[in-house]
Amino acid sequence: MPMRGELPTIAARTRMRASPVRMGWLRFVAVVSDPELQTIVALSMIGVLVMINAMLLFPDFGQVYVDLSLSP
Repeated sequence: MPMRGELPTIAARTRMRASPVRMGWLRFVAVVSDPELQTIVALSMIGVLVMINAMLLFPDFGQVYVDLSLSP
């Protein structure tokens, strides 16, 4: 039948179906390998590292800001 361009029967198609675990893994790999997601994660990590660096360099910045905003 495939010689005439017909589709395989339902029984033939169900035997080639991948397991749900394999399909989940393939979807996970597809999402993680997306360049846009990698860019977003990289920029977010840079922001987190800059914030931690600023917190360590200026530990009393919050108190200074509160003192400045209370003055007239």
